[in-house]
Amino acid sequence: MQFHRVVEIFPPLFLKSSPRHDVEEKLERFVEEARSVRDFSDTVLIADVKNPKYLELSTLEAALLLRDRTRVEAAPVIVLRGMSRQKLISAVLTGVSLELKAIMLAWGDDHPRSANSSNVRDYATLAGAISEAAEIRRKSRSPILIFAPVDLRNLGTPEGTSMAKGRLRAGADYLLAQPPTTDPEDTFDRHKEALDSAGLRSRVFLNVFPFRGARDIWDCEKYFGWRLPKRLHKDAQNGESELIQIERQIVGRMKEEKLPGIYLNTRGSPGIAGTLLS
Repeated sequence: MQFHRVVEIFPPLFLKSSPRHDVEEKLERFVEEARSVRDFSDTVLIADVKNPKYLELSTLEAALLLRDRTRVEAAPVIVLRGMSRQKLISAVLTGVSLELKAIMLAWGDDHPRSANSSNVRDYATLAGAISEAAEIRRKSRSPILIFAPVDLRNLGTPEGTSMAKGRLRAGADYLLAQPPTTDPEDTFDRHKEALDSAGLRSRVFLNVFPFRGARDIWDCEKYFGWRLPKRLHKDAQNGESELIQIERQIVGRMKEEKLPGIYLNTRGSPGIAGTLLS
């Protein structure tokens, strides 16, 4: 089986008062970012960005933009956070009609109260939304892939394993993991063993998240609610170049162990894809 590389990039954000030239400049920069990861990815994943202060290009619009301006085939993340059942069906049908190669379905974090937006809950579980999307795919005879997230912190519990398998039974083709795998030995072995114990080795892409240094690691722990290994904090004292070498080793272990693929977040620096995956 081919080692599948999912590389995540972010769509541009615009202030509501952004002048036209600023919009065009950001759109062109986004297109160039996609071009720069093209040779190092099999799926370019367009992340959903939540910031009520900005207007954003929807992930579906962003995928179409990349198709129009470059040969990059992108997969939009479709978030259920503020989406009714009708809107989800419309989004999936749009993806199918555009003949996209893949989409990702995710819950997304709740809107903050300051956003003045509702958190729609038309589905009891993410698996329910995946099932609806898979039924649209079946009826339309579309080959579109469906990605969904998996939380490795819960995978060791019966509930977590059941949730992950439920998303696959509902129609997801692969699950993209978080938190990230942060070293090629202890954390990698622990994550791989969790996948093996759950019988999910062939269906989960482990995550590599390029950290920029010690302060960045602390900030990510606070923002995402992760508890990252002490070893990572220690390695970070040697700088970003040391972290990059470790991340390259993690990618090497993934290939050696014949895992099905990798989920790489570029964090606004698309050049990291070539650095880690070339």
